[in-house]
Order: sequence, then C-alpha cells, then structure tokens
Amino acid sequence: MAFTVADYILKRLAEQHVDRLFGVPAAYCAPLFDAAPAHGVKSVVAASDLEAGYAADGYARSKGLGAVSVAYGVGTLSMINAIAGAYVERSPVVVINGGPAPAAIASLHKFDIVFSHSIGQDATDLSAYRLVTAQAARASTVAEVPKVVDQAISAAIKTQRPVYIEINMAIWGAACPMPSRPLPVANPAAGTETQLATSIVGLIRAAHAPLILVGTEIQRYGLADKVADLIAKLGVRWATALPAKSVLAEQGKGWVGVYNPPHSLPAVKQAVEQADLLVTLGCVFPNGYAGLVQNSFGHMVQVYDGKVRIKTAAKQNAELGALVSALVAEAAKKQPMAVPAGATPTFPGPASGPLTYKQVFERVSVALDPSWLVIPDTFLGIYSAANAPVKERNAFLCSGVWASIGHSVAAAVGASFGSARRPLVICGDGGFHMTAQTLSTMVQYGSKPVVVILANGIYGYEQFLVDESYFQNPAKQPRPYVVLNQWDFEKFAGALGVQFARTVNTAAAFDAALAAAKGFDGPAVIVAQIDPHGLPAELP
Repeated sequence: MAFTVADYILKRLAEQHVDRLFGVPAAYCAPLFDAAPAHGVKSVVAASDLEAGYAADGYARSKGLGAVSVAYGVGTLSMINAIAGAYVERSPVVVINGGPAPAAIASLHKFDIVFSHSIGQDATDLSAYRLVTAQAARASTVAEVPKVVDQAISAAIKTQRPVYIEINMAIWGAACPMPSRPLPVANPAAGTETQLATSIVGLIRAAHAPLILVGTEIQRYGLADKVADLIAKLGVRWATALPAKSVLAEQGKGWVGVYNPPHSLPAVKQAVEQADLLVTLGCVFPNGYAGLVQNSFGHMVQVYDGKVRIKTAAKQNAELGALVSALVAEAAKKQPMAVPAGATPTFPGPASGPLTYKQVFERVSVALDPSWLVIPDTFLGIYSAANAPVKERNAFLCSGVWASIGHSVAAAVGASFGSARRPLVICGDGGFHMTAQTLSTMVQYGSKPVVVILANGIYGYEQFLVDESYFQNPAKQPRPYVVLNQWDFEKFAGALGVQFARTVNTAAAFDAALAAAKGFDGPAVIVAQIDPHGLPAELP
C-alpha cells in the first residue's frame, strides 16, 4: 500500500507521541481520519468544532502536542476561538485542514462558483489562521507537503504555539515520500545566556527581598526540574502566576503562593508586589497583571518569548532552556541565601450548612489527592481555584489568560487522554452552557472527568464586573441579560448518556457526591446549587 500525504502528517505527529486526533470529520479531511489507525492514532470526534479545538488544547497542555481537524470554513472558523486561546497561552496545537482543490479555486475565479463552505475567497481559512498561529501554510502539491508539514510541526514545538497546515483535498491519497530524518525541534542558544545569567544572579544576590515568579513557559518547555534546582541553589522566595499553578510542587522553602491579581491572598500580594527585584520566568501577563508590571518595571527582570529584559534596558535574545541552565550553573557558585519556610496550608473544618462558593472549594480541597487534575473555568470561583491545594506537579489547567468560558469542560476531554490524572472540572452554569454537549463525547470515548457545576442561575462574573453591589443586596435583581435559562442538569446529563448525575445544596451532600463520583467508572456530573448573591471568599 502506498505511503500517502495523510500518512506523512500522521507519521510526523506519531513521532512526537501524539496518539489522539480530535475533530469533526468532513469530506475535506476524512482521509486523515481514515488513515489515523494505521499510525496508532485514535480519533476523538467532538460534538462541536469549538469543543474539538478546546479538547486538542487540553491534550496539548497535558501531553506536549495536540492535533485537530475539522471541516473547511464552517469548522475551522468556528474553532478559531479555541486556537486563539492556545496561541496566547502557549499551547502547541497542530490544526490540519483539508483545503479546496485547484479546480474549485479555478472555478471560483472564472465562473464565480463558490466552492463548499467558502465565502467566495480562495484563502479565507489560511488568512484567518495566520493571525492566531505561529505558522500557517498551504500545500497545493505533493512536492510541497514534506516542507510545509515539517516546518509547521517544528514551529509548534519550538514556539509552543499552534500552527495551521492546509492540504489540497485532492492530494490526501496521493503517494508521498516518507520522512527522511527526525524533525528539528530544539531552539538554538542565542549566545547571550551566560552573560545574562551572571547579571541576573548577581542582581538576585544583591537584592534585599528578591522573588521569582514562575510562568507557564517553564512547564511548556519542560524546565520545571531546572527551575526547582535554581530556586534551591539561590535560596529565593518564589510564586507562580495563575496559568503556571502547579508547574512546580507548591511546597518547600520560599514558596509564597499563586499570584492572581486583583484578588490574590494578602500574603502573596505583599510578597510579590513589594519584592525589590522581581524575576519573571516564562510569564505571560493578562490585563489583571498590568499594575504589577507597571509598578515593578524598574526593578523587574522579564524572561519570555525568547527575550530578556533587565529592568529598563532593551530586550536581548536568549533561549529559555539555555538561560535557565546558565542560571543554575551561576547560582551553584555560592551557597544559597537564607529563605523562610514555605506558605503554611490551611485545613478546612467539617462540612456543614448550605453550600457556598467557599464551602465548595473547601470541600474540594479536602478531597484533593495526586489522582486529580483540577480544571477550573473562567468564572467567579477562579480566584478560589488559584488557592486550591493541588498535589504535586502538573495538577492544574486553566484558560488563565484568554479567559474563554466553557473551555474547562471541553479541555477536560483532551486532558483525560493526555494526562494520567482524572480531570476535576469546576465551572459556573454559564460556562457549562457553552460546551455542555461535551458530556456526549466523554461518554462515547470513555473519558471520565468529574464535572462540578456551580449553579447560581446567572453569568455571575459578568454581573460582578458591571455591578458588584448586587452581591451585597439580597433584594437586588441581576441585570436581565446575565440571567440564564434554568436547565435540569441531571436530565440533560442523562439524555447524553451520563450515568452519574447528582444535585446537592449542602456541604455534607457535596462531600458525599464527590466521594461517590470519584468511585464511579465514568464521567460524572455534580450540580452544586448556590445562592445567586453569594461570592467567593477572595472577592470583596
């Protein structure tokens, strides 16, 4: 049997340990799904294109590289939100699209006949994805395939960002040469790393209250061990940004906590914002961090995106892995500085009374062990989730920069295949509305997340942003446009095949439901009913 264009792409993905292809098949890309089993790649067909993108993103964050393929136009443009989030949050998803054949493009130009899922332009998807990927290219001929595919997948790994590959749909089954050599996936050193390391370590040792803020690029590039070694050799306080929560085990000397402004814990806020030298390693800062960056700019070292900026000096090129290695070597030249013990965890009391945000997260905290992967959504509880005592490394995943509601439920499908841990999704009912049909995918493919829905009947975060006084006045009505249609979540879950669904409104019942869900061999839904006027403890 001939080795084809579809085989070439799948072989390259399999070489990088990709064993799932997410998507929604269509005529444009069906040959890719047909060829997948021969390469040990199993297809996971989502209930929507957006879900497929989120699932591939969750897989990439937990496994290292993801792949997704949906229909041209109607599928890819629907999925672009998920890929935009993957771009800003450094998640390497390979988008593989079957594009129009040359005959269809010629007919469009000559006769104005719009080909399937087209808007009357011949490069709509390619143009759109150039905005949200590290690389986007089309292979119109078989001869172009190896270069286009190899450059794209290499770029995804080197930049830890999504890429887009468009294949002329007429050549999927055409004979194609096999790959001749391994993909180049390492970024070369810039040559500045040793000198920069000497300067940075010198500044840390000279500072009175230095602090390292660890960012998501440390996890993406597999540098957690080296950064842990660096922290130990320096004897320096450290914290993480929200998207990097659990990149390192949250314990030990110098551990401060998760910094997630504007509602960080007071001790974390003070330690980070009053550091006289703040070194940010691999951090991507959303708007909530603007005050920190602006106020710390003159005593801050930023390392991200292959660049280093020391205080107010111009940025310099530096490869992150090489720089971290150089920092470790430089730090080893002297004894560690004295550093205080890590933050002391708090232990909630027994379950009692009706459910509140605070109690939900307290009960989750009691139940957490190394088997769980916590995946919170973007909702009022995200600040509580930042402080959840997750166990060990890589036990947390969220859309902490892009902040797209509904991401958590669908990302849990991908993460359930990419991680050995079981996803524990915690989302608001508004976020769940966005990707609720994902429950069907979980059932179909044996994915076993536990989905906790905090049901208060409103888009609570939006209400908080436009009028937080609502939460201080039990008699006040919410803005009409934030009120949700009230679903029967248990019946909905049952209709999609979920065999475990419970609704609870007390802390004790929540405890019991979570324990039972953990013992259930399949996806589970827990509806936690809370007061619409309630707020998490971290919010005013």
